[in-house]
Amino acid sequence: RRQRRGADVICETTLTLDEAARGVTKTVSFHRNNVCQACEGSGSEPGSERSECRRCGGEGQVVQSAGILRVQTTCPSCQGVGSVITDPCSDCAGDGYVPGEVTVDVKIPPGVDDGNRVRIAQQGEPSLDGGPHGDCYCVLHVEQHEFFHREGDHLVVEMPITYSQAVLGAMLDVPTLDGLHSLEIPTGTPVGTVFRIAGFGMPNPRSGQKGDLLVQTYIEVPGETNDRQKQLLRELAELEDAHVTPERKGFLEKIKEFFGSQDSINDEQED
Repeated sequence: RRQRRGADVICETTLTLDEAARGVTKTVSFHRNNVCQACEGSGSEPGSERSECRRCGGEGQVVQSAGILRVQTTCPSCQGVGSVITDPCSDCAGDGYVPGEVTVDVKIPPGVDDGNRVRIAQQGEPSLDGGPHGDCYCVLHVEQHEFFHREGDHLVVEMPITYSQAVLGAMLDVPTLDGLHSLEIPTGTPVGTVFRIAGFGMPNPRSGQKGDLLVQTYIEVPGETNDRQKQLLRELAELEDAHVTPERKGFLEKIKEFFGSQDSINDEQED
């Protein structure tokens, strides 16, 4: 008779982004049925023996007739074993197993993502007929990080810079999972520029190759300014009006042209 494999079970554990990047061993606990220690899984009271199944005569199979058809099936009384329990174990009531909690260590490889599962072999439910145990699947939950969010194998960090840093350029210390990394902001950096730092992302769980760190810059506008800062900003505004940048000048000309054409259309409709 073919032995059936035990059922699979599910457990869960939570990781930090650093643990997910580097790999870690976690201790997990979950509930499953364990082999009864009193009867060693037989289901019979210690010292007693199983008796031959009367329905199948110990064959484990019965023949059912339906007209001219004769079908051989598993005996419903002994479930194909050929014998039945006459004196059930008092600890497990004849089941051969008892519910309990199991604690095991699970090795989590680098690069896993939220929702991934890790297989823990042979830690599932025991088989009811002496077959192999099922497996346990550990579902992973990765906590949100203070600085980074993940896009595939890449990590993204939003980096605030000042207007003067965007215009004049600067050297910034950017956070990575391995510490601070120097990043050069070139002169005249446009708003929303994304800088790529190769190899500072998450490792791919299959290939092991690391993704990149994407540094997305934005200009932080101060909520409060002192009198000196206001004076300098007014002077800058006057200079910007006197020396309009080519891109802004072209945009303003397009606006005048567009609304000028709208006025011409309105005049024609009135006539």
